[in-house]
Amino acid sequence: MDWIRFHKTDESGGHYFQVYSVPQAWNAATPKVPGTGRISEAAARAFASASPAGHQWRTPCHCTDCAIAAKSLEKKAS
Repeated sequence: MDWIRFHKTDESGGHYFQVYSVPQAWNAATPKVPGTGRISEAAARAFASASPAGHQWRTPCHCTDCAIAAKSLEKKAS
């Protein structure tokens, strides 16, 4: 399985990755978005939703902005 992730921003401005798992053969055969070498998010979502082998989930982002925001929340909570 290949994991394909897309960087997103939620309603509150927090970052996360939307991750989709798709079979390697399907990923290799799917047309790529020009200039990226990756399949589109719509294609990944379609497979993950339609196939019992596909999955999707969110993972937190650990970019500098997100790390600073998390530290600020920790300081406010203590």
